Amino acid sequence: MYYPSKRDLWMTIIVWLCALFFIVPPVFFPDFGVWMMPELLDKQWIKIILLFPFGFCLMWIWFKTGYSIKGNYLKIRYGPFNWKIKIDEIYSIRETRNPFTAPALSMDKIEISYANLNTIEISPKNKFEFISQLRKHNSNIKTDNQYKTIRLCYMLLLISTAGGRF
Repeated sequence: MYYPSKRDLWMTIIVWLCALFFIVPPVFFPDFGVWMMPELLDKQWIKIILLFPFGFCLMWIWFKTGYSIKGNYLKIRYGPFNWKIKIDEIYSIRETRNPFTAPALSMDKIEISYANLNTIEISPKNKFEFISQLRKHNSNIKTDNQYKTIRLCYMLLLISTAGGRF
Protein backbone atom coordinates (compact mmCIF):
# COMPACT_ATOMS: atom_id res chain seq x y z
CA MET A 1 0.00 0.00 0.00
CA TYR A 2 1.34 3.44 -0.96
CA TYR A 3 1.18 6.54 1.26
CA PRO A 4 2.19 9.90 -0.27
CA SER A 5 4.02 12.44 1.85
CA LYS A 6 2.06 15.22 3.49
CA ARG A 7 3.14 18.61 2.06
CA ASP A 8 3.30 21.85 4.03
CA LEU A 9 2.54 25.14 2.28
CA TRP A 10 5.87 26.70 3.27
CA MET A 11 7.74 23.65 1.94
CA THR A 12 5.77 23.85 -1.30
CA ILE A 13 6.77 27.47 -1.78
CA ILE A 14 10.45 26.88 -1.00
CA VAL A 15 10.83 23.78 -3.20
CA TRP A 16 9.04 25.28 -6.21
CA LEU A 17 10.80 28.66 -6.00
CA CYS A 18 14.23 27.05 -5.69
CA ALA A 19 13.53 24.56 -8.47
CA LEU A 20 12.29 27.31 -10.79
CA PHE A 21 15.25 29.50 -9.87
CA PHE A 22 17.66 26.73 -10.89
CA ILE A 23 15.81 25.85 -14.11
CA VAL A 24 14.29 29.02 -15.62
CA PRO A 25 17.01 31.74 -15.44
CA PRO A 26 19.83 29.74 -17.05
CA VAL A 27 17.56 28.70 -19.92
CA PHE A 28 15.55 31.87 -20.61
CA PHE A 29 17.57 34.64 -18.92
CA PRO A 30 21.26 33.68 -19.21
CA ASP A 31 22.45 37.16 -18.16
CA PHE A 32 20.24 37.21 -15.02
CA GLY A 33 22.12 37.60 -11.75
CA VAL A 34 25.78 37.83 -10.96
CA TRP A 35 27.84 34.98 -12.37
CA MET A 36 31.33 34.91 -10.91
CA MET A 37 32.83 32.86 -13.68
CA PRO A 38 35.84 33.33 -15.93
CA GLU A 39 35.05 34.42 -19.48
CA LEU A 40 35.78 30.93 -20.76
CA LEU A 41 33.00 29.38 -18.60
CA ASP A 42 30.51 32.24 -19.01
CA LYS A 43 28.39 30.39 -21.57
CA GLN A 44 24.66 29.68 -21.38
CA TRP A 45 25.03 25.94 -21.91
CA ILE A 46 27.52 25.70 -19.01
CA LYS A 47 25.09 27.51 -16.70
CA ILE A 48 22.35 25.10 -17.73
CA ILE A 49 24.58 22.06 -17.13
CA LEU A 50 25.61 23.37 -13.69
CA LEU A 51 22.20 24.50 -12.37
CA PHE A 52 19.58 22.35 -14.10
CA PRO A 53 20.44 19.16 -12.12
CA PHE A 54 19.70 20.92 -8.82
CA GLY A 55 16.28 22.07 -10.02
CA PHE A 56 15.56 18.65 -11.50
CA CYS A 57 16.51 16.95 -8.21
CA LEU A 58 14.15 19.24 -6.25
CA MET A 59 11.30 18.44 -8.63
CA TRP A 60 12.11 14.73 -8.37
CA ILE A 61 11.94 14.96 -4.57
CA TRP A 62 8.63 16.86 -4.80
CA PHE A 63 6.89 14.39 -7.09
CA LYS A 64 8.46 11.15 -5.82
CA THR A 65 8.31 11.32 -2.02
CA GLY A 66 6.22 8.58 -0.53
CA TYR A 67 6.14 5.49 1.58
CA SER A 68 4.94 2.01 0.72
CA ILE A 69 4.37 -1.16 2.67
CA LYS A 70 5.13 -4.22 0.55
CA GLY A 71 5.38 -7.62 2.12
CA ASN A 72 7.33 -7.24 5.33
CA TYR A 73 9.15 -4.08 4.26
CA LEU A 74 8.60 -0.36 4.61
CA LYS A 75 9.99 1.31 1.50
CA ILE A 76 10.74 5.01 1.71
CA ARG A 77 11.28 7.01 -1.45
CA TYR A 78 12.57 10.58 -1.38
CA GLY A 79 13.27 11.49 -4.99
CA PRO A 80 16.52 9.76 -5.94
CA PHE A 81 17.04 8.40 -2.39
CA ASN A 82 15.58 5.11 -1.17
CA TRP A 83 15.43 3.26 2.15
CA LYS A 84 14.15 -0.24 2.85
CA ILE A 85 13.31 -1.14 6.45
CA LYS A 86 12.13 -4.52 7.73
CA ILE A 87 8.85 -3.95 9.55
CA ASP A 88 9.82 -6.65 12.06
CA GLU A 89 12.77 -4.46 13.14
CA ILE A 90 10.57 -1.43 13.94
CA TYR A 91 10.10 -1.14 17.69
CA SER A 92 8.55 2.32 18.21
CA ILE A 93 6.83 5.19 16.48
CA ARG A 94 6.37 8.65 17.91
CA GLU A 95 5.14 12.00 16.70
CA THR A 96 7.74 14.70 16.10
CA ARG A 97 8.06 18.16 14.61
CA ASN A 98 11.83 18.06 14.26
CA PRO A 99 12.90 20.71 11.71
CA PHE A 100 15.98 18.81 10.57
CA THR A 101 16.31 17.07 7.25
CA ALA A 102 14.28 13.92 6.72
CA PRO A 103 12.58 12.18 3.79
CA ALA A 104 9.45 14.26 4.42
CA LEU A 105 7.80 17.32 2.91
CA SER A 106 6.09 18.41 6.11
CA MET A 107 6.97 19.26 9.71
CA ASP A 108 4.10 17.01 10.86
CA LYS A 109 6.20 13.84 11.01
CA ILE A 110 6.50 10.54 12.76
CA GLU A 111 9.80 9.15 13.95
CA ILE A 112 10.31 5.45 13.35
CA SER A 113 12.87 3.70 15.53
CA TYR A 114 14.19 0.43 14.16
CA ALA A 115 17.06 -2.08 14.28
CA ASN A 116 20.06 -0.99 16.35
CA LEU A 117 18.92 2.44 17.52
CA ASN A 118 18.36 3.74 13.98
CA THR A 119 15.67 6.35 13.41
CA ILE A 120 14.06 7.92 10.38
CA GLU A 121 11.40 10.61 10.18
CA ILE A 122 8.65 10.51 7.59
CA SER A 123 5.39 12.37 6.99
CA PRO A 124 2.66 10.16 5.52
CA LYS A 125 -0.49 12.05 4.59
CA ASN A 126 -2.68 9.68 6.61
CA LYS A 127 -0.59 8.85 9.68
CA PHE A 128 -3.27 6.83 11.47
CA GLU A 129 -3.90 4.45 8.60
CA PHE A 130 -0.15 4.17 7.99
CA ILE A 131 0.59 3.26 11.61
CA SER A 132 -2.27 0.77 11.78
CA GLN A 133 -0.94 -0.94 8.63
CA LEU A 134 2.52 -1.19 10.20
CA ARG A 135 1.01 -2.61 13.39
CA LYS A 136 -0.84 -5.26 11.38
CA HIS A 137 2.58 -6.55 10.29
CA ASN A 138 4.25 -6.01 13.68
CA SER A 139 1.99 -5.80 16.72
CA ASN A 140 4.99 -5.14 19.01
CA ILE A 141 5.43 -1.58 17.72
CA LYS A 142 5.02 0.91 20.57
CA THR A 143 3.34 4.23 19.84
CA ASP A 144 2.87 7.52 21.65
CA ASN A 145 -0.17 7.97 23.83
CA GLN A 146 -0.85 11.06 21.71
CA TYR A 147 -1.91 8.85 18.82
CA LYS A 148 -4.51 7.14 20.98
CA THR A 149 -5.95 10.53 21.97
CA ILE A 150 -5.82 11.88 18.41
CA ARG A 151 -7.37 8.67 17.05
CA LEU A 152 -10.23 8.99 19.56
CA CYS A 153 -10.82 12.62 18.50
CA TYR A 154 -10.68 11.55 14.85
CA MET A 155 -13.28 8.82 15.43
CA LEU A 156 -15.54 11.25 17.32
CA LEU A 157 -15.24 13.69 14.44
CA LEU A 158 -16.22 10.97 11.95
CA ILE A 159 -19.20 10.01 14.07
CA SER A 160 -20.37 13.61 14.42
CA THR A 161 -20.04 14.35 10.68
CA ALA A 162 -21.83 11.12 9.75
CA GLY A 163 -24.72 12.00 12.04
CA GLY A 164 -24.01 8.96 14.20
CA ARG A 165 -24.70 6.55 11.31
CA PHE A 166 -22.23 3.89 10.24
